[in-house]
Amino acid sequence: GAGKGSGSKKEDKATATKRRAEPPVDEPEAKKGKILSAKQKRKKEVTKLYSELINPGRTLKADVIVKDILEALSKRSSTMAEYCSTNLGARVIEACLKWGTKEQRQDLLSRCSGELPKMAQDRYGHQVVLKLLLYASKTSSQRKPTEEEKKVQARNMREILDKFSGKNLHATFFHRYGCRVINGLYFSTTVKAGDKRRLLHSIAIPEAVALRRPELPSSQPLRKVLQAEDLTEQQKKSIAQHLEEAVEKAIEKELLGLDIVHLLLQAFCEVATDSQLTQLAEQCMDGAAYLLSSKAGAEALLRLLGIANAKQRKALCRDLKGKFAALAKNAVDYVVMIRLATTVDDTVMLSKSMVAEWLQDIEDLCFDKYGHKVLAWLLQPDDQRLFSPYERKCVALPSPTSLKAPEARRQELVRMLKPAIRGVFLQKPLEAAGDNSAKDLLTAFLAADWDEELIAAILTAAEHEAKKDDLGLLNNGTVTTTMLILLKLEPEQGPKLAQPLWESCLKPHAVLAAASRCAFLMLAMLKSGSMKESIVATLREHKARIEKAANEAEASGSKVNGARQLLAAA
Repeated sequence: GAGKGSGSKKEDKATATKRRAEPPVDEPEAKKGKILSAKQKRKKEVTKLYSELINPGRTLKADVIVKDILEALSKRSSTMAEYCSTNLGARVIEACLKWGTKEQRQDLLSRCSGELPKMAQDRYGHQVVLKLLLYASKTSSQRKPTEEEKKVQARNMREILDKFSGKNLHATFFHRYGCRVINGLYFSTTVKAGDKRRLLHSIAIPEAVALRRPELPSSQPLRKVLQAEDLTEQQKKSIAQHLEEAVEKAIEKELLGLDIVHLLLQAFCEVATDSQLTQLAEQCMDGAAYLLSSKAGAEALLRLLGIANAKQRKALCRDLKGKFAALAKNAVDYVVMIRLATTVDDTVMLSKSMVAEWLQDIEDLCFDKYGHKVLAWLLQPDDQRLFSPYERKCVALPSPTSLKAPEARRQELVRMLKPAIRGVFLQKPLEAAGDNSAKDLLTAFLAADWDEELIAAILTAAEHEAKKDDLGLLNNGTVTTTMLILLKLEPEQGPKLAQPLWESCLKPHAVLAAASRCAFLMLAMLKSGSMKESIVATLREHKARIEKAANEAEASGSKVNGARQLLAAA
């Protein structure tokens, strides 16, 4: 009985507390919560409208909600720049730009126009400026813009660009947030090339030099201006000093992550002396990984790697941990990977980091458009048949701080990579020969080492393909090209390729082979004195059938130039 009574008392006490917490029914509404000021009410109203605008299931049309938001904002006493300097304000304006009509976007641009430089240097405001840039130049993607739309687009872009010139441009560029806006302007597809050059030249070229140049400031790319033959020594020195100051200021402001800054670095590295590059390496190698995001940055890094010390290179490799395979397959950064492999002296460290990651992804690298070039350079460095003049020039840049003998470094890396590359080719010899990328690596591998087991694997795969009705991969144009290269590489001493290829693959299927791309292989073999007699005899034996097959192939639209040349030789 005592326990039950105790529980009842607790329940009564809780019920009484709950009742006291509930306001009387006739209590005034103002006493239910905090009294809101007019400003707070407007903020609450805008927040509610914003929530409705970004809601995919909204009931009202987007432009109607944007209209209500703009009307509410027009009652504010603060400026648009002040409103956009808050997280909520910036998000509201960005949503209005996204969902608003052309007229509403134009209205927002007009309201913000006078304060764009101030907004560009704000934590939240710079995002609004970038959205203004995007939507002020936007036209329908479903149709061709009209002349009137083009004029409005050009006028809007001019209105934005005019706000970033002179002191405003410099103050904005060397600002943590402002530089993102200038970067957005420079890489915008709607900004004309001349306007982009004007932005970059204003930062990169001292005014004293720009005023004395015969051409207009925006008529030539920056690199072309720096390489002009009519520049005096004093002007060159002035430009180099100005670029050095600009780059140092950009590094100090932590702007290495932006591509437009990479253009400055690229330009400076091309005109800097060794002592200036050494000083630059000390300042920016800690953030060198950021340079890999653009071609200009990667080209600047190529030069810095040649001048960096062992500690700085090791720190870069540590920053790139887990990304080496992806970088080797990147259209811009694969050259940097080759440069790392040819400048870093600590091959033990490279084997545990860069090479180890490549080995985990070795098959993809062998067949990748850019990855195979990284591996091929180590097997056949500076081969003009495999590498473009640009690639050879980039890798051959000076590297005075690399102390190890280049050949010793290369052999140490090849020793780790070669077995894995060989394993890939042993498994897929003809697939590699038929791939536009892997074929170059295959020929580089065999040019460096005419491997007997790999030659046997190629012949076995070729014999298997020759038994197919259409000769399989042997009738592939890329495979034919690769085999022609290998026939030229075949050494006088060592395992043979041409003789067994003819005896086991082509001779048993001479008619089919002569009317296919394999005819070019047979033509190449005819140049060999030891095989000419056998090939000519076979061609004469089957001449009528080869001619018939060639005519049939020609009638179906195929080219049979090789077959015609074989018949002429027979």
